[in-house]
Parts: sequence; C-alpha cells; structure tokens
Amino acid sequence: MERRVFFNSDGIRIAGILFEPEATDNDSCPAIMLCQGMVGVKEYFWFPHLARRLVELGCVALIWDYRGVGESEGEPGRLYPLEQVEDIRNGLTFLETNPKVDPERLGLMGFSFGAGMVPYVAGIDERVKCSISVAGWGDGERWMQSIRRYYEWLDLLNQIEDDRKTRIETGMSEMVSGGGILVGDPTTAAARQKVIDQIPEMENYKGTSYSLATAEKLLDFKPISVVERISPRAIMYIAAELDSVTPAEGVVGMFEETYEPKKLWVIPGATHYDVYREDLKEQIWDMSVAWFKEYLRID
Repeated sequence: MERRVFFNSDGIRIAGILFEPEATDNDSCPAIMLCQGMVGVKEYFWFPHLARRLVELGCVALIWDYRGVGESEGEPGRLYPLEQVEDIRNGLTFLETNPKVDPERLGLMGFSFGAGMVPYVAGIDERVKCSISVAGWGDGERWMQSIRRYYEWLDLLNQIEDDRKTRIETGMSEMVSGGGILVGDPTTAAARQKVIDQIPEMENYKGTSYSLATAEKLLDFKPISVVERISPRAIMYIAAELDSVTPAEGVVGMFEETYEPKKLWVIPGATHYDVYREDLKEQIWDMSVAWFKEYLRID
C-alpha cells in the first residue's frame, strides 16, 4: 500500500510517500526512512523501487522531498544540513505515530548527500537502531575542498564571503547549480548520464539549484564528529573506490571513528553514480537486507 503523506518540521510541510505492508499487527513492523542525494526529490534514483522492496520484507518505508524541493514547502535553494537533520528526526517521529510501526525498530538508509545526514542523525538520536550510509561524507569542509583544485577552493571561499556580505544587504543568496557546489568530474559525465538514463522514473530528471549560503553551511557540518556515539547501535558504510563526488576516504574516516557494530565495503573500481547501476544496486540491496535483518530483527 502506497499513499502520499505530509508531516511538519519547524512549521514546514514536508511531502512524502509512505509504503506499508497490507495486513500486519500493530507495533509489528520495522520502519526505514530513506534519505536522498543532493537533488532531494523522492521519486529519483530508485527510491520508490527500494521502498517497495522494503515493504516486501515486512517494513514500513518513507521517502520524502527535502524542504524547498519537489512537493515540500520551504525556501528553494536552502539545503542547510542541520535543518535536514531536524526533518529526518521529525520524519522518524512521524513513523513512530504509525500504528503498524514498532518504535524500537527504526532505521535509516541514505545515499550521497543523504549518506552524510544518516550517520549524523544516528549519532545524536538513539531511536535509530540501524543505519546504512552509501557513498557519503564525514566532514563538509574536507569534502568540499577535496573535490576541488586549490584555486577552485579559494574561489569558492571568496564567493561565500562575498555572498555573505550581499545577504546582509539584500537578504538573498546567489543560486548555483548542484554541480556548482559538488564540482562533478567531467571524465565521468558520460558514465553518469548512462546510469541515470537506465533508472526508472527519471525520464524527466532535472538537477536542483542551491544557494551559496548552502555551501557555507556544508563547510560547518561534520558527521564524523558524532559517529562515536552511534554504538551500540549498528551502522554500515558503503563507499565507491573511485568516487570523485564524495571521495571514499571520507567514508573510511567515519568508519574508523565508529565503534562496533559496524561494517565497511569499499566497492572496487566504482565511481559515485555506479552505486545506482543495476548490478551494483542489487549487491548493495543484498548487503542492506542482511544488515537490516540482523539489527532491525526482520524475520
């Protein structure tokens, strides 16, 4: 069963799609909230497909639009990590109110940008009993610098500084493409497009623009600072060895700072968008199912 839902976060109406098993006893289902990449649109990158497969396992699943994106309310272009953290925590509360959900079996799974949110929320919210972070990042400043040549890094800092002064005068921040913040690797652009073209429900895919104020907030956000607090709850990290968007070293760094139970898989020879490839998606799915079955007690 699928239905469109809304929940409130900081007074903002967040849009989602809730996926539920048809017939279950009350308080019997684990619930998993899926967290998107920086595009922030719930229908993209296999998310409805993943949610339906979670239902087949007996889980309740929630996909959602980031505030300011898709059907959610909020200021367009404003992707402040700490606000996303609150949206995820309020989404978990929304799941707790579902009579089918066992509130002691809440999980998170995130990809790319969302895979940075997941370990942070898992570190500060003890309701999260099990989580999976796919192609994520652990330190916003190190991440943003690592994907730029040094002069590009200095240019970004100058843009942010100028934008901060402009915001004081006008209240507005300059909008840039998601690629302007992430600086995609041109050598993998063709492979990226090939992967995207093969994903269902992405025929009308378009990127999302974000503000330079967003870039500034990303620099200050450091999931690695809280991952030691996840234990004794479980987290699995998955990284792509040749990832030039969210480099694997950032994921490995988080793993090293995390206590057991934990797991790490660095996918040999894979780039960032390969994690959405059909064959790798299935491998990630199989590992995720095993992880959720063990730590969310899925039969």
